[in-house]
Formats: sequence, structure tokens, C-alpha cells
Amino acid sequence: MSIKKELQSQLFQRREEQLSHVEYGHEYEFYENIAVGNIREVQKILADPENTHMYESPEYGRLSRDFLRNIRYHFVVSTALITRLCVEKGLERELAYTLSDLYIGKMDTEKTPQQIIALHNEMLMDFTRKMASLPTQQIYSIHIIKAIDYILKHRNTRLTAEYVAHELGVNRSYLSSLFKKETGTSISDFIRTEKIKAAANMLRFSDYSYSDIAQYFGFASQSHFIKCFRQQTGLSPKEYRRSCLQNQGLFDEA
Repeated sequence: MSIKKELQSQLFQRREEQLSHVEYGHEYEFYENIAVGNIREVQKILADPENTHMYESPEYGRLSRDFLRNIRYHFVVSTALITRLCVEKGLERELAYTLSDLYIGKMDTEKTPQQIIALHNEMLMDFTRKMASLPTQQIYSIHIIKAIDYILKHRNTRLTAEYVAHELGVNRSYLSSLFKKETGTSISDFIRTEKIKAAANMLRFSDYSYSDIAQYFGFASQSHFIKCFRQQTGLSPKEYRRSCLQNQGLFDEA
């Protein structure tokens, strides 16, 4: 049967049986709570991993005749939608899509519906917590928006205020003054802070050595990296990594 005929057949069947997918209002509220970081509300809607029969409900839609594969497909769709929505609402693009890839990859190794549903709950809470931790959005001028975007995309290079200004085609003194006025911090401090935040993620999610991470993010030396990391976090890179390994799972919020 062609897609067109199959579509009409299923639409007719659903009308006859008075079936429908999830109401738009409920779906919107679900995603909006994640996007605004409403942890309490999202916790209320987490699914019971033992309630696998919910995927047999007509409102979820059947993406595969194979029950386990159907749940996997729903996981991928949900993760993709949430990732894009969070990016639109201010979550860093690379962070969001890398996190999405990690969850989908982990889901692909799970063997039971219960494990996939439990992982889906983790994914929902992870994105919600990350959205909740975003600083209150401020309205910046176009030059500052472009400067921040450039810095976030090039954290693994040796950035300076002069270099950023040159790449944006604006005067360094003007950009530095405007950046300080609008963000409350200097360009150099912002660059260092973002590099340390990204380095912390690498310490937590990878096995790269401290020297490799220092070199990757353009620090002058490993000792300089350790000094900057301790100043910002209160821990050395070694202490931070050990703390993550001892106290936190792979997908918990930093």
C-alpha cells in the first residue's frame, strides 16, 4: 500500500475509533517546562519505568511494530525536539547537541524498555537542570552578542580581546569598554571563565590528560591551566576529576 493510501486508511481508523495523539496544549506545556528549567514540574511528569504499557497507548503513536524499537524511536524523537528547543532558548549549541548524541548513544545500548524509560527520565532532568542554570537572559548589543558567540565557538584557541575585536572588525578599546559595561566582566576574564567551564566538562566526560586539556584550550602551560582552574573552581583539575568520579554519574548535572 502506498504512503498516501496508508495515511488515509490510518486517519479513517483513528477517527472511527475516536483516537488522537497527545493534545497540543499538553505537549506544549511539557516542552515549555523543560525549556524554562522548571525542575519541579518536570519531575511531576517523569514516567514510571515499569509502566511500559503507556507506549501502547494510541496517543503516543506507533513508530514501529516492534515494541522495543518503537520505544527507541520515541526516545530519539523526544531528545531531538528537546535539544533544538533548548538551543533556541539559549543553551549552548555544541553542549546541547553533544549531550543529545551521548544520550541517544547510551539508549542504543540499553536492552529493556524499563532501562530506556529510566534513561529518558535522566535526559529530561539533565536538560531541565541545564536550562535552569542558565543566567537570566539579558539584552546585549549586536557587537557583544557576536563577541560572546565568537568566544564560545573558539574557546580552544589562544584568544585575546584584541584578536576578538579584529575578527569582528571593531576597535579593541571600544569593544572592551562595551563588553565590560554590558556584561560586568572584561573580555579576558570572560574568555578564561568559559575555557575553564569547557575544560571542566572534558575532565568529567573524557580521559584526556591535564596537559592535553591545557594545550587544547590554549593555556600557556599545564601549570598555568592548573592555577586558573583552581582560582575559578577551588579545586585542582585532579581533585575535580576525582570528585566527579566518586560522587556523580555520567549524566548528572555539573
